[in-house]
Amino acid sequence: MKSIKAVIFDMDGVISNTVHLHYHVNKKVADRLGISFSEEWNQKLQGLSRRATVQAIVDKSGVNLSDDEFEQCCETKNSHYIELINQLTDKDAKPGIRSFIEDLRGIGMTMVVASASQNASRVLSRLQLLDYFSGVVDVTKLTRGKPDPEIFLKAAEMVDVSPSECVAIEDGEAGLTGILQTEMFSVGVGSEPSLIRADLTLSQTEELTVEVLEKALNKQEKTLF
Repeated sequence: MKSIKAVIFDMDGVISNTVHLHYHVNKKVADRLGISFSEEWNQKLQGLSRRATVQAIVDKSGVNLSDDEFEQCCETKNSHYIELINQLTDKDAKPGIRSFIEDLRGIGMTMVVASASQNASRVLSRLQLLDYFSGVVDVTKLTRGKPDPEIFLKAAEMVDVSPSECVAIEDGEAGLTGILQTEMFSVGVGSEPSLIRADLTLSQTEELTVEVLEKALNKQEKTLF
């Protein structure tokens, strides 16, 4: 069997319970542009960069913004988000994810975070999880965002592991679409219907364990050990 050498994590909705924070700040942008914003739409936007998220809301609103007005929307979104994440504690990790990460470290697994958020390291620090990871992809140095696979390929490159030796975990449609363009073993966690395309689909993070992952990998003649 081929062994897995790295596990790549999305952050929002996989590691951190922060999807509702994005809903809050995205709704502020939508309210400013005079359109309604739902939690379902917020989930669809999961994994997109800050600018891509604002652009999607602007496009739906039909409002023509100047470059300065667009940048102001982006900055307003980010400043509100930082205010909210500064209130996070270790209790804001997704259920079961801390024990999963600890178990992976226990078997010597390399872990990397591939999040579209420019605040990923700040969030992980607030959750007291940053030290578990060998790296966090710097999205400001990428040329393409999710659903392009670049962020996941960069994560593998950071730890000198081939994509076929990686597991990548996502909760959003854009991120999973990126993973599926690589040779990585894909894990979808959550209620987003498109996650059924993943190699392994789980409804919640509490179901994500080393044992469950190993069982799914064995079906593709891969192993964590």
